[in-house]
Formats: sequence, C-alpha cells, structure tokens
Amino acid sequence: MATLQKIRNRGPVIAIVIGIALIAFLLGDVNKIFSSGNDQNIAEINGTKVSLQEYQLRYTNYEQGLKMLTGESSLTPENQKYVETQVWDKIVRNYALSDTYNELGIDVSGIELAKIISGDNIQNGLDPLTRQVFSDQNGNFNAQSAVGFFTNAGSTEDGAKVANFLEEEMKDNRKFTKYSALISKGINVTRFEAKKLYVERTEIVDFDYAVKKYSEISDSAVSVSEKELEKYYDEHKDEYEQKHSRDIAYVTFNIIPSEEDKNLIKNDLETDYLKEFAEIKTDKSIDEIVNYVNANSHIKFSYPHLSFDELNDSALFYQNENIVAGPVYENGSYYIKRIIDRVNFFDSVEVAHILIRPDGQVIKDMDRAKVIADSIYNKIKSGADFAEAAKTNSAYNVSAQNKGELGMLNEAALVNQFGPEFSDECFKSNPGELKVIESPYGFNITKIIKTGGQKKERVRIAAIYQEVKPGNNTFSEYFAKARDFSNAADNNLAKFDKLVEENKYTKRLANTITQETEVIAGIDNASAVINWMFNDDTQKNSVSSVFQDGDEMFIVAILTEIREEGIAPLNQITDEIKAKVIIQKKGEILAAELKNESNLVKTAKNISFASSGLNDDGNELKVIATAVYSEKDKLSLPIIGENGVYILKVTSKTGVDNVENIDVSADKQNAERRIIFRISREAYNTIKEAADVVDNRFKFI
Repeated sequence: MATLQKIRNRGPVIAIVIGIALIAFLLGDVNKIFSSGNDQNIAEINGTKVSLQEYQLRYTNYEQGLKMLTGESSLTPENQKYVETQVWDKIVRNYALSDTYNELGIDVSGIELAKIISGDNIQNGLDPLTRQVFSDQNGNFNAQSAVGFFTNAGSTEDGAKVANFLEEEMKDNRKFTKYSALISKGINVTRFEAKKLYVERTEIVDFDYAVKKYSEISDSAVSVSEKELEKYYDEHKDEYEQKHSRDIAYVTFNIIPSEEDKNLIKNDLETDYLKEFAEIKTDKSIDEIVNYVNANSHIKFSYPHLSFDELNDSALFYQNENIVAGPVYENGSYYIKRIIDRVNFFDSVEVAHILIRPDGQVIKDMDRAKVIADSIYNKIKSGADFAEAAKTNSAYNVSAQNKGELGMLNEAALVNQFGPEFSDECFKSNPGELKVIESPYGFNITKIIKTGGQKKERVRIAAIYQEVKPGNNTFSEYFAKARDFSNAADNNLAKFDKLVEENKYTKRLANTITQETEVIAGIDNASAVINWMFNDDTQKNSVSSVFQDGDEMFIVAILTEIREEGIAPLNQITDEIKAKVIIQKKGEILAAELKNESNLVKTAKNISFASSGLNDDGNELKVIATAVYSEKDKLSLPIIGENGVYILKVTSKTGVDNVENIDVSADKQNAERRIIFRISREAYNTIKEAADVVDNRFKFI
C-alpha cells in the first residue's frame, strides 16, 4: 500500500515522535468511555455486547495514526477500508478468544515482551501500525530505536502511556501467534493416511471410455413436476444453507460535464492563468514555475526532457519559450503548455558517484558534507582510486559495492533516483568529467563514464492541466433525472424494468450481498447502498432514493431479494433446483442408452486419484475415482458425472502392490503443510463463526 511506503520514508525517528504525540493525544481512560451508559451496540461476540463507543475509539486511534504518520489531512477510501478492517478484526479476535486464552494459560511474560521489542519474533509480535512506528525507510524493523524508546518512555507521563498502549498491541498479537502455533503443532497426518496419499499419487491407470453429454438433450425436452422439485429439495436441504443476504438491481447516472462546464474551465485558464504563466522567469531557476504548476494543475510537474518524437507535437516543439500554447481540450481536461528549457543531449548516461550524506552525528549538516565531498574530489583528481573511495565513503550502499556505478540510465530514471538537478548536471557533462553535484540526499562526487543512444534536441515542458468537472447546474440536472426515475419506479420491479428499457439505461445486478460486503461492482463507495439494503424499513421491491457516488455518478437501486440465514426456502432456489433435477433426469436417460455400449472411442492416459481433468471433458472426479478403483478389462456401470454420463474400461494399471516398506515421509510432510497452510488462511473466519458474531456495523458505519 502506498500509505505504508510513505510511513517508511519518514524514518523511525520522525515516526516515533509523531507516534508519541498521536497516542498521548488519543489515549484516555478507556473504561470510562466504554461505560458511558449509551446502549448502542455495534456487535455481540460470544454473548458479550461491543459498544459503538469502543469501536469509534479504536477506529479513531488508527485513523488519526495514519493521518499523522503520513502527513495527510484525510484518508483515501482504500485507507479508510484498511482501518475498518484492522479495527474490526482486532475486536472480533480479542472478544472471541479472551476466554480461550485464559483456559489454555496463554499469556506474554515481561521477558518475552522485551524480546519482541528488541527484534525477536518481530514479524509475529507487532501490530501492523506499531510495526510502522519502529521501521526505517526501507520498511525494516529498527530494534535500536524501539529499545531506546521503551527504555526512556517512563520518564514522562505521556511516554509511559504510549509505551503501555504499544505493549498491549504487541501482547495481543503474540497471544494469537501462540494460539495459532498450538493448533499447528496439533496437526498430525498418520502413516496410514500418508500411505493412502502415496497410493493415490502413484497408482496410474489408462482407460478407454465413451461419454454422452447432457447437452445432447435439450432442457425443454425434460419435464419436471412440483413433486420432483420438492423431493430433490428435501433430500439435499443441507446443501442450501445460506447467510443473511440480499440482492439488488441498480441503475447508474454518470454525470458528464456540459459545454457550460467546459467553457468555464477554458475561460479561467484564459483570464487567470495564461498571462501569469507566461511571465514566470526560468533563466536562473525553474523552482518558481515548478511550484506554480504543482499548485494549479491536477497533473504534477514532469522534469524529463522530451525529444520531437516523444512530444508528438511539432507546433509546441518549435514554439518560442516565451509563448504559452492553449487552452487545448484533451481527455477530460484543458491544458496550457510552454517550453522552459531546450537542450541537446544523449538518450542515456552511465554514471558513477560517491554520496556524502549528513547523518546528524559525524557529518552533522550539508556544510560539513560539502567539505568532505570536496576533499574526496581533490584526492581522486590527484590520483586516488574512485572505486575504492566509493566503497569506503559512499552512503549509497547499492552502488558503493559496485565501484560507485549506477549503470546506464535514462533521464527519467536518474531524476527519480537523485532529483532533477543531479540529472541535469550529469546529462550536460561529457564522458570523463568529474564534478561534485548537490542532490536532495547530500553531495555526490560524480564521474561521467559514457553516454548512450542518440544525441537529440529535447525540450522540457511546463503544463497546467485543469480537469473539467460537472458544475452545480449539471449536478442538479442529473440529480433531477435520477430522482424522477426513483419516483416513477414506485417500489415496483416491473415499473423499474420498464423505465430502464424506455430510457435505454443499463441495468446492473449485485447478488448475495451481506452486511460484511465491502465492494459492489460499478460503485466506488458502496457503504450507503448496503446500509439502505439492510435497513429494517427496506422491503422486497423497495426502490431507493438517489445515492451520490463521488462526484461523477448518481445511483438508484431496487431490492429484488431477501434471504434469511438458514436453509434457503424452495421458492428462492427453484431455478437452481430445477436445473439439478433436469440434469439428474438426463443422466437417467443417458445411462440407459449407455448401459450396453461397447464402442469406447476415447482414451485417457496416466490418470491417478489426484488427477482432476479428463482430456477435453472437464473436471470429472467421479469418473477418475471409478477408473482408479476399477478392475482391469472390466466394463464399468454408467457413471453420472458433471458434464455427462460415462462408461469406461481400464486397459492398464501400474503402481506399488505393497507400500509397507515405502518411505512415505514426504507425503506426510506435504499433507501436514497443506493443512497448516489452510488453517493459517481460514483460522480467523473459523473463529468468527464459532464466536457467534452478530455484526451491526451496517447500522452505524
């Protein structure tokens, strides 16, 4: 996630300082808040009610934490969903397992916690947000910073609160790690089971077969009575257990900017930006125009120069640097552009460097870094070995071990790694030149090794892009259209469908939506729609009022189905049951036709019990299992499979007759690994189901 990378880039020291400020601000007397007397409950877990206040406090902790650590004033929808998931999972896990922990004697000692803080078992011991606080810019846990923080935390009241909060997070995760380990250690595949797996893997059969596909009989040729449907349903009820869910159909009204909206942006650029943009001087520095672009354009300034072919705009390429082109409409935006620099250089350059970076200790600041860089530069000029100097002095370990060489890079790559000033100096230099170049990271003793590609004229472009968005009049027009559709549908599916057809809208479906569903296709923020779906007042065939989804769409939905938790009633799954009965009856017809068939025209080779595919006939597990356990040269009875009815005869059978002396340890280990892997993936959901979680978040979130 991009957010986590931002956190890492700020480094452990900043993260810890921010973390202290954050948690000191957020922490309070949790028990007092939770016992405020408000009886609104967001969940019930193992019979224990979880208050809305508890959820809100935990959510605020994480939300504010991410905001402060990233420096952002608000969270993206992606990050909001991340926070919701982290908070909910922690609440469910803690409430569901607290009694289990006590019964099993699972706890975390002080010594154990100290080992976690110092880096032992760090991946399993830390909460995700806590891990970020003590991670360096590369995302690696910084044990020294963590130990230093916890050692000194008790010197202030706020520091002690912070340490206590983080310790509790670590303990919670360590307890769950122990619980998971107990389950994993209890997994055992017996030798009997391992031998069976070995046989299934190594016993190979070839067989001839014939098949009649269900598609050979049309569905309309098979009649199904109500009694047959009821009989099949009664015999297979357990297969139709369902969760509480609902279906909707919905229509989207995409808000398209009008000509009025386009002209407004165009006029703004012409009256407010053209003159200012043209008057910015770039002869000494481009900083002013870069800041101007970044402050006024939704596309940030791009530093790399472009050749004639790359720009693909001959008029702009040869335009005078004092002229601003535009406004021009393209891909939903108006832009104005001007050339701010024209150069002649090669496609790429091979560079070696030695980075002298301030560390706040030996090299205290940029001034000291410059002195050291100049000294190393003079030594190399006097004959010192560049590669050895890079290995000994460079703070950039990636290149230091490779004679300081960065390799052959184009301008975009060099700008991305070391900034535009460093890149410009490199590309303007000649092979063999040695110079000291400042970059955002420090001072670089830089050697230009060689150039690559073709030398071409290139230009650097400054561009301001203004996205055309719907204005108030356009919003009102589309809202009125959506509102009229909602009113005309009148809580009636037939009317809803008729309106869709008359207006040539696209009707979309979202089926089996639960209270835990997070995403509905075609809707960016589905929470409002889902909340409406599960509102007590929303009945089958209810048509919603108008939902706004971001700045680009309105939505009107109709609730088409309500499923209660438990066994699905027959009337809700009639079509599904009917399809099963039709297949069943087709199978009986085709089995009778195949009973005396002797012309086995198809062949399957090297089939084992572990196989799934059967040539071009799809996944036919029943057929494969029958073949593996059939006698050689004996014609089987008809097998009703997934795609048709089969009859087969085994022609070859190979395998080990006696597995008593076979080493099956590999099969045993592989089977145990598969089980443990499955447990690791499904443990949380299993815990949730066992805890009888009543999730009422949809009522509040």
